[in-house]
Amino acid sequence: MNTSLDDSRDTEVQGDDAREQSRRLSLHGSRPPAEIEGYTIVRQLGTGAYGVVWLAREDRTGRMVAIKFYPHKRGLNWSMLSREVEKLAAVYTSHNIVRLLDVGWNSDPPYFVMEYVENGSLGNYLSRGVVGVDESVRIIREICCALVDAHGAGVLHCDLKPDNVLLDNQLHARLCDFGQARMSHEQSPALGTLYYMAPEQADLEALPDARWDVYAVGALLYHMLTGAPPYRTETIQKRLQAAPTLEQRLSLYRVMVRESGAAVAHRNIQQVDTRLAEIIDRCLSMVPSERFPNAQAILDALEARDRQRARRPFLVLGFVVPLILTAALIPIFVSALARNLKITEEQITQRALESDALSARLQAAALEDELNDRLEELQNLISGDEVRRELETVMQRPSDSVVSEMYDAATVSFGSRPRWMQLLDAAWERSNAAYAARERGLDTSWFLTDAEGTQLWRREFSERTLGDNFAWRDYFHGRGLDYPRDNVPADIAPLSSPHVSVAYKSTTTDRQTVALSVPVRNSTGQIIGVVARTVHLGDLQARLRGQMATEDSTEVERVIALAEIREGSLVRLLDHPSLTEEFVRSVEVAARDEELFQTLTLDEEATAQIGKAISTDGTRSEVRLQVYRDPIGRIDSEGARIYAGDWMAALAPVSQTGWMVIVQERRSGVLQPVQTMATRATQQAWLAVIVAMAIVIAVWFFVWRAFTRAGIPADRQRRQAD
Repeated sequence: MNTSLDDSRDTEVQGDDAREQSRRLSLHGSRPPAEIEGYTIVRQLGTGAYGVVWLAREDRTGRMVAIKFYPHKRGLNWSMLSREVEKLAAVYTSHNIVRLLDVGWNSDPPYFVMEYVENGSLGNYLSRGVVGVDESVRIIREICCALVDAHGAGVLHCDLKPDNVLLDNQLHARLCDFGQARMSHEQSPALGTLYYMAPEQADLEALPDARWDVYAVGALLYHMLTGAPPYRTETIQKRLQAAPTLEQRLSLYRVMVRESGAAVAHRNIQQVDTRLAEIIDRCLSMVPSERFPNAQAILDALEARDRQRARRPFLVLGFVVPLILTAALIPIFVSALARNLKITEEQITQRALESDALSARLQAAALEDELNDRLEELQNLISGDEVRRELETVMQRPSDSVVSEMYDAATVSFGSRPRWMQLLDAAWERSNAAYAARERGLDTSWFLTDAEGTQLWRREFSERTLGDNFAWRDYFHGRGLDYPRDNVPADIAPLSSPHVSVAYKSTTTDRQTVALSVPVRNSTGQIIGVVARTVHLGDLQARLRGQMATEDSTEVERVIALAEIREGSLVRLLDHPSLTEEFVRSVEVAARDEELFQTLTLDEEATAQIGKAISTDGTRSEVRLQVYRDPIGRIDSEGARIYAGDWMAALAPVSQTGWMVIVQERRSGVLQPVQTMATRATQQAWLAVIVAMAIVIAVWFFVWRAFTRAGIPADRQRRQAD
């Protein structure tokens, strides 16, 4: 045995003197120890502790062979020759072990002839650097095949190391040097080489075990991957060399290996997968029972690793493809959902606008009837013979006289008033009583003007207007606009037919007001004056004041308003549920008396749509706006903010006027079912995606786990279960 126990010498138990003598003999001379008939010695290949290997050529065939000479024919060397030949003969049929060709028992010194492997030892190969993972696994697989053959023949190598593995011209591994090998039934110890030798093997009392070779396989694979065998460090080397005896060196080796913990350098190599790292760890386990039982078990683990690696792309593909398909379906679903939502939104919008348009038409028709009723009432009043005669007489008097009479009558009882005044007062009172009984909006005033526009009579009585000239008002001349008060055209004349005036801000109530006026004619048909009645637009038709709000909410969802077209293009808001007297006054005070109603114009888009609905002859048709912005919502007032935002609206014209009824609905309220459906559909779709992904991941996890466990030996599975 080599006393230094380094990793480049065979090992055998012998005394110190014998080892020194063997070393000197092995180094003697450059000529072969003997000439062998039939072989021509070429050169020396190497020396060992107990023999010298020479390269020779077989004379009959010309093939190259290796001849190993033993320096002594007797004693230990003869025993070693006999033992090695015995093991080589037992594994002769293996293609992964160097074959025995001939034995010279009677030669001096004795020898045996074996195959020559061209590329030298694995140790020389490793001197060039580390070996790649795939190449290392291939070499280890071939070494394991050799060990399977050897173990199958009952031979345990017991000294597996890089120098005992040869590489042929195709770099296939061939196992050699069975000098320390033992038959499985032998009970004698066998020491291997430090760092490749299992800890329990470093004991002169240990019995041979196949798991010694398993440990050496792990050490070889570790060396190929990392560049050094496990546990070989400069510190450990020095401590081992300092040990004075073989027993102390072996004991120190056992202690240091066990105390160093598990070797982990191979796990730091990126290309080393988890399964391969586990195989190495198991081979190098300090506990023999935790190692693979033999080389065949290592081959089985490597085969399982190969299967796992071969199946891994399919497993990954089976995991990734469903996820990719699911992810690919998401934009398709989103696009389809958006398209369907758009179609549904358009359909709901159209249905809502149809409903709004119907409401607008009904409101416009009701408003037309209301206007016609009030105009007809005035016409019936002045068409009466008594009223016409009385008014004809009054109009022949100076206006100042009539106004004075009106002032005087304001302080006396009904019966003391002039007859013409009694007739007008009675008509006014009857009308108000009738409208009050039917819960219809009351007139704010009735008044009479002469042919020059001077107001002669008014109910209720008002000093602010009585005696003033209103020839500039549209209700007097019927030209469709109010002139500036100080710039009335010279040709101004009273209207000649019943007329609904443009809306104006009342000088007494500060609210939007409209006047319904009819001409007063004398017996010859000459127009001698105008009689009119005024009403707040909000009171003209109670239904025009309508608005709806959602339950438990102050958010207005539906509004009915009135707009006016001026100058063919300007669309101005006339009436709105928010335009109460208190609201108007509060806004105007805040705006420092700015004319509120002049700013309540519809936006450009709505105005443009209404402009398109006006034909060349001035007639108008319905207008439907998918997006409408209420002018009230632009006012900087807390009471107006509820009207801000997007609405949809339908506008219907009121005949014989420049008005259009607006029925508007909160856009968000109309489309709420669509948004709810979209939200639910999106939530359900994402839930389906998440569930699908979870199922894919869960199935993949269990498949992967089952696949992974399929490659774990049964004994290890039992340990994991425990």
